[in-house]
Amino acid sequence: MYQAAFLFIIFLVLRVITGVFLFGTWRETKKNNLLILLIFFLMNAVTLLFLIFGNITLYDVSTILTMTVGLIFIDRTFYQDRKSPFKLLLTLTLVLGALTIITFTMYELSIIFQQNVAFIIHNIFLGALFVIFGLWSFIAASGSLKSFSSSDAVEPWVKGRYRLVKLYSICIILVGSLTPFTPVEGTVNWALLVILVANILRITGETIAWIMPNFLKKYFNRGFTSTDISEELSEEEILEAMK
Repeated sequence: MYQAAFLFIIFLVLRVITGVFLFGTWRETKKNNLLILLIFFLMNAVTLLFLIFGNITLYDVSTILTMTVGLIFIDRTFYQDRKSPFKLLLTLTLVLGALTIITFTMYELSIIFQQNVAFIIHNIFLGALFVIFGLWSFIAASGSLKSFSSSDAVEPWVKGRYRLVKLYSICIILVGSLTPFTPVEGTVNWALLVILVANILRITGETIAWIMPNFLKKYFNRGFTSTDISEELSEEEILEAMK
């Protein structure tokens, strides 16, 4: 139990570090999608705090709001002026979120369903929130990567960032898929352990992807040469070209 709490504290610290870095980048670039991503990570940090202190109701509410902000980030970053399923996914997220809160209330009050049944139904709805967000994140990153993966004008570290987004999106999908199999509060089983490992990979991937320290940029760019430096595309130009 103490080991799990220690890991959650590490997760929290990584979230704050990523948030601070994004705040600095946003102040320099004034890009609205970075501000949305900053809010996403800070809200996720608050969500982790609710989980650490065992307040599941506030954890559920914060998760719903965080996933909503995440969907907005994907829409504003990867789709911009292009048609996207944002409204559909947002509606589905809010409906599932409401059902998540309702079923946990049933679990606490022991009404309609037996407690264990209500808890499983609650976890199904909660897990679906993660799957929706993770799946759309994976699809958006895959589409973007496919559009410029063969271009010599795109630096390898940019491609590396999108591969990391795909990796941590898979981890989010895994977390959501296994959430219905997690046990009642206070106990541990195989699903919870796998979720813990997936969250370690997810948060590590998110931190590296959005901070991307210079030594990693150099690692990704090893052996990279461009025939004309003026032909190199920045990440912003890549997204602009995808409109």
